[in-house]
Amino acid sequence: MTSVVQTRQELYLSLLEHIWNPERLGLPVTLPSASGSNEPTAQIRPVVAARRRPAAGRRRTDVARMVAARILTGGTRIVLTYRSTDHWATIDEDGGIILTATGGTPYGRVDEAGAVARGTKTCQGMNEWHIEDEQGVRTSLRTLRDRAVASGAL
Repeated sequence: MTSVVQTRQELYLSLLEHIWNPERLGLPVTLPSASGSNEPTAQIRPVVAARRRPAAGRRRTDVARMVAARILTGGTRIVLTYRSTDHWATIDEDGGIILTATGGTPYGRVDEAGAVARGTKTCQGMNEWHIEDEQGVRTSLRTLRDRAVASGAL
């Protein structure tokens, strides 16, 4: 019975060391001195690579690329129809989506804004959001993007 308890204890301690690894958690790590004493001689702070995010105003979405290429402009209204209800949003100057129904909440991607508008976990935003011309004809953002790619504008 003691071997089972010892094995469990060793596994538990190994698991704790893995979960609470100070390097992985970004905590300072102390190294023992060369003389063999237990006093730390140096503290090493692991270098954690910062996640690169696009600079402010420089999103990397298809909508942002279309705004940068002047295929879409800031202030363009887009519409998503879900269960016979139109949900409106506005594209801002850097390609973000400002959802009208939530009081102007900004979203970085059309997928996120579409999921919120629909009340679902996911949304194919490029397919679901449309621009509407003066005659009321709606064109999906995906179709608009595909046309721009085909013409070389994007």
